[in-house]
Amino acid sequence: MSWYRNLYRKLHFDYHTPPSVPFVGKGLDPDRFVKKLAEIGCQAFNFFAKDVFGNCYWDTKVGNKHPYLDKDLLDEIVQAAKRYGVRVIAYYNVQDLINAQKHPEWRHRGHPNVPGSEGYYVCFNSPWTEEVLLPELRELANYDIDGIFFDFLYVHKPCFCNWCESLFRKEFGKEIPKSTDDPSWLDYIKWLRSINEKILTRICDVVHSINPEILIAVNWAYTPRQPAIPNDCIGYLTLDINEMRCPILEASYHARYFDQLNKPFEIMNTRFLRWWGDWGIKPLEQLLAECATIVANGGTCIIGDHLYIDGSCEQAVLDVFSKVFKFIRSREEYLFTKSVPYVAVLLSIPNANSQKRIFADDTPLRGAHRLLIENNIHHDIVTDAVLLDKIHEYKLVIVPSQRYLSQEIMHSLRDFVLNGGSLLMTFDSSVGDSDNFMLSDLLGIHLKEHKPIKLGYLLPLHEGLNKGIPKAPIFTKGEFLDIDVINADVLAYCLRPYIPSRSGLPREEWLGAGYGSPIFDKKYPAITIRRYGKGLVAYVNTNIFATYYNYDNWMLRKLMSNLIDMLIPEKLLEVKASPFIEVSLRRNDRYIVIHLVNWHVGRTSIMPLIAEHLLPVNNVSIKLKLKMQPKAVKIVPEDEGTLEWHYEDSYLYAKVNGIKIHSMIIIEI
Repeated sequence: MSWYRNLYRKLHFDYHTPPSVPFVGKGLDPDRFVKKLAEIGCQAFNFFAKDVFGNCYWDTKVGNKHPYLDKDLLDEIVQAAKRYGVRVIAYYNVQDLINAQKHPEWRHRGHPNVPGSEGYYVCFNSPWTEEVLLPELRELANYDIDGIFFDFLYVHKPCFCNWCESLFRKEFGKEIPKSTDDPSWLDYIKWLRSINEKILTRICDVVHSINPEILIAVNWAYTPRQPAIPNDCIGYLTLDINEMRCPILEASYHARYFDQLNKPFEIMNTRFLRWWGDWGIKPLEQLLAECATIVANGGTCIIGDHLYIDGSCEQAVLDVFSKVFKFIRSREEYLFTKSVPYVAVLLSIPNANSQKRIFADDTPLRGAHRLLIENNIHHDIVTDAVLLDKIHEYKLVIVPSQRYLSQEIMHSLRDFVLNGGSLLMTFDSSVGDSDNFMLSDLLGIHLKEHKPIKLGYLLPLHEGLNKGIPKAPIFTKGEFLDIDVINADVLAYCLRPYIPSRSGLPREEWLGAGYGSPIFDKKYPAITIRRYGKGLVAYVNTNIFATYYNYDNWMLRKLMSNLIDMLIPEKLLEVKASPFIEVSLRRNDRYIVIHLVNWHVGRTSIMPLIAEHLLPVNNVSIKLKLKMQPKAVKIVPEDEGTLEWHYEDSYLYAKVNGIKIHSMIIIEI
């Protein structure tokens, strides 16, 4: 696995080619193609073995080779890669639309009572697995490839085909539920995921029985939308970020999550202006900032591209890749590090699995991540297992609206705070199916009313929460819960909104017409804090992180920054910079690295936001707690900013100017 972990410069070439294309591969000279990749510094690349249609690009005896492909394209690519010292990972798409058309009985089936469940592709529970998938993989594993990248090998829609119905009935003695409201729906979703894991295990067994050195990766497996402990047979984690959202934010979020799963990982961005499906070229500085974000958070880079329909590759794009690889290469010496535990954001797997959804809603975590980044706070996103393993290494644990928590996690949180840790919980965290918080004794509050209020205001009472914020109610377009304070101090109140009686006129629910304005004569506890043992516990009664993610109120960001300051009075790392600077703190046995990534993007009326030119950021101040004076401190690369520093009273103080895209402060210890 070591060969993969040290490869930071990789490419992915999409080549989904309909069976009707007569000139497939005619413009691709494998030797010339791989030679170019080697010359620009590419260390490994994904190349198509099987596309979404079901076309194979090797001489298969069991599958459907592209009807117009007159050579074993995969073999020629592999042989060329060996000559130039570049590794090849075979791309394999499991949707197989050709066989879905040939064999309607193998096809995934939706149900009219479950919206969005229909899909035109093969089902894993059909004979397709035994008759096509595994035999094709036996052929593929005999090629001298270094890995296989599987696409769509995860549960993305519920299936009601005859094969699924029969197998479910055999295992559970009943029919598959036909509604998300059915009490058995969660059992069905869990069953689907277990089937997926069994298929993956069989795939790995088949491939590794032929060549145990082939690394297996599954696009979008074990991500926050379907969190789980990765299968042991997985060689590395991977996903292509959704660039219709902010790609830099997406890259950071998933990298921080993957980084804690004890597997090497890559994050795939693309060279495209608007993600897959266009042939535009992203501005270089945008591409560099995305790659910087990935490596700053422990990942390796892989950039997606399309081959033209004849298999040729655009030279201008390769020139862009060459510049990106030069940028990455100048930093590689200092990238093999681990995140330093400081602030943990908990993703509760029991909570994700309780949502009756194929893809869990992770908005509260996304909001917590974004808010922390924009407050220049280093943090990890961790699952239950990770947190249980090293909770006492963190200063602060944040539980962002995680309704369902395991007994082990709740016990661990109590012990963590009792022994001096700080805890921040929001909204319905630990409520579960009860009528009160399961951690009510720890929080010092009681849930008074279950029914959430969907609009309100936060009114800080404590002066510490008001720093840098106008002394006015903070509009919060999100849900609130009504709580009683039992044994805690109130730091902020909630003001409920004015809701005028309806007279039948239009626009009566328009905020500008008085609807939603704050009512000042009644105040309800909103933010509380208490000391528990040696530690501190704070609670916020609104889904504040999801609200921040969706509504973008800067006052909420400042409010939460002030609350975190109260929870971590003695900071490990304090960075004062604009919200555009992402901070990541990492280390190994030789040095500590503070990554500073300028992720400010331009403003546009079209999503996603694109940065054509990044302005340098100045006056970034750093304060890092160190037990002893460092041997040396420097900025890398040298042309990515200026650094002044000194060491005093167990703290390193530094000031950085001119951060264009990505500066690393290297502290030799």
